[in-house]
Amino acid sequence: MVSDPSLDGPQVAFAIGRTAGTAVKRNRVRRQLREVLRRHSPDLQPGLYLVGLTRPAVDISYGDVSQSVTGLLSKWSAQN
Repeated sequence: MVSDPSLDGPQVAFAIGRTAGTAVKRNRVRRQLREVLRRHSPDLQPGLYLVGLTRPAVDISYGDVSQSVTGLLSKWSAQN
């Protein structure tokens, strides 16, 4: 995360490599990540965010995605 108060809100990019699964699976995970981050957007400071995925997308449920992102955001906000 790179904080940038000049932005209107958070801007998020995704890095999901081919090792995460087929394009259909990667896109499904990307949509899940967007939804989780949309729900948390009021909690996010304006800035640039990069979200990466390192494990196979076929194994990830929406609940797993939501729990992981929520945990990461909690850890990040505790540090700042």
